[in-house]
Amino acid sequence: MLVINVNKNGNKVTVATEGVIDTETASNLSATLLELDYSNLDLTLDFDKTDYITSAGLRVLLVARKKLTDDTMRIINVNERIELVFKVTGFSDLLNYSGKKQDVVDCHMSFKALLKKRVNDGKAFVFDGRDYTWEDIDRLSQIAADDLAKLGVDKGAHVGICSHNSINWIIAFFAVQKLGAIAILVNYGLKPDEIATLAEIGDITHLCYGAIPGITDFGVYSAALLSGKSTIEHMYDIGKDVDFTARLSEYDAIKDKYSEIYHFDDPSVIIFTSGSTGKPKAVLSSSFNILNSVKAICAECNFSSEDRACAFLPLFHVFGFASCIGIGLLYGCVEYIPTNNKPAALIDLIRDNKCTVFNTVPTMFFAMIQQSNFEPEALSSLRVSFLGGSTTSESQMKMLRSLLPNNHFCNIYGMSENPVISMTRYEDTFEHVTQTVGRRVDGIEIEIRSLANGEKVEDGEPGEIFIRSKEMIISYYRLPIEKQPLDDEGWLATGDLGVILPDGYLKLVGRAKDLIIRGGENISPGEIADVVAQLPGVADVKVLGVPHEVLGEEVAAAIVLKEGQTFDEDAARQTMSEKLAKYKVPAYFVIMDKFPLLGSGKIDAITLKKEILSKLNRE
Repeated sequence: MLVINVNKNGNKVTVATEGVIDTETASNLSATLLELDYSNLDLTLDFDKTDYITSAGLRVLLVARKKLTDDTMRIINVNERIELVFKVTGFSDLLNYSGKKQDVVDCHMSFKALLKKRVNDGKAFVFDGRDYTWEDIDRLSQIAADDLAKLGVDKGAHVGICSHNSINWIIAFFAVQKLGAIAILVNYGLKPDEIATLAEIGDITHLCYGAIPGITDFGVYSAALLSGKSTIEHMYDIGKDVDFTARLSEYDAIKDKYSEIYHFDDPSVIIFTSGSTGKPKAVLSSSFNILNSVKAICAECNFSSEDRACAFLPLFHVFGFASCIGIGLLYGCVEYIPTNNKPAALIDLIRDNKCTVFNTVPTMFFAMIQQSNFEPEALSSLRVSFLGGSTTSESQMKMLRSLLPNNHFCNIYGMSENPVISMTRYEDTFEHVTQTVGRRVDGIEIEIRSLANGEKVEDGEPGEIFIRSKEMIISYYRLPIEKQPLDDEGWLATGDLGVILPDGYLKLVGRAKDLIIRGGENISPGEIADVVAQLPGVADVKVLGVPHEVLGEEVAAAIVLKEGQTFDEDAARQTMSEKLAKYKVPAYFVIMDKFPLLGSGKIDAITLKKEILSKLNRE
């Protein structure tokens, strides 16, 4: 049996085959290829899941190759058995093909072991105009580890890292890993009292701090955190004025210290949930939990050491951490860490360094294309952008694709408890990218359960998304057993509502807690937001329920307008009533200058709702 999937993007066509191409199945591949328009065709044959090819299959490839050129027909992800067939038959001289991209290193290793594995692999990070090799990171983190050890950090200690993205953040993280301690990633935008709360949740005893926006007096800042109201006992400065490279001469004396090897499944990181819907929880994970998810997404998008990534997302967030630390360790990509996260500065960084990868949230992309220094050519080096944190409407994606036609936009659906649950693929259709969050990644089980009775529903029916995987959370640190997220069969409730479509793709329809119940009718905010986003002048939208004395809740749409645009509520309601049932049309439209954001880039739902209620005089 041969499974054939065809993805088209203009004249670029990818034909992915799964199984064996032999006398019985070659005719199916031939029929598929004969249906293509060869007048301006750019053809990629993806053999990632193709086990073998016989002479019958070679004839099909030869016929297609005669119509194209080396530049317009290529075969990727060829395994060793098929490559041997090509060489034995002389087809290696006729076809443009490449082998499977193998992981340079294995994700079944601790962060510490992976760093040591990478030590001879050249440039790893670029920050503030300076290149850092993996050997630099290894040596500098050894020096920092020695400092922390002298402050009492040892195996199992809980060490917070609270800083804007910087090379010193990277050094501090690997220093913690070298000591077998647990790195606790702290949002640098929090006030001292909020950090003290997280410290209590995560039992943080040592805090690496530095490069925190808005903090000018670090003496006062440190004193507040060491006042006895928090569990923090020691502060370690990793700020912008700390230059570890000036201390490289110390390395030789301590290079053989801290040599203990740790298991890849040992707890090594705590990442806090965003707290957008309540009190943050401390998600305890291992290197394997995180890196195996990274491997899943990178394998889908042909990552290699030739890629150059813009590491813009905050490292305290699971998406930012995985896409910077994880991708670099597994694939050897060079990570460019911005010193300025403003949209105009990111455009300059991507253009000047010809970055090929940009992991971000949709809001940042929309902000970038509105900058005066934006032109499509500036971002033309990008080949793939992972979008997480929120969905993108059809009109927004059309705009992005028209401006950046060579950039593959991939939706990522994940959470602190499991970094990647599903994703759209590199060559997925426009409909998949705009309407779904892709198919589940390898190793993930997804089940949709009824909100009414908790029973599993059939594909095509909406309900709450439950997941189960080996990459999943170890636990919520220190939460009592009745509040731990896993049920008695190991399933995790995501709190998200979704539906599995006939082709296996997952569509999100809202949050269980965000579901608007108006007069007994269940309303999905996402469905309404998709329609509002298509209205003239709308740059961004968030739909939520507000209290109503009679109906229980009413629908409110918070809107950010494009620059210089106005909004006509009556016209909007007229247009929306043609697409939505009357009870779904927003009762209130609230115009906002901008949405309040969490440090992760997600909309701060709690603050936004307070602002909307204030504007509506409904507090």
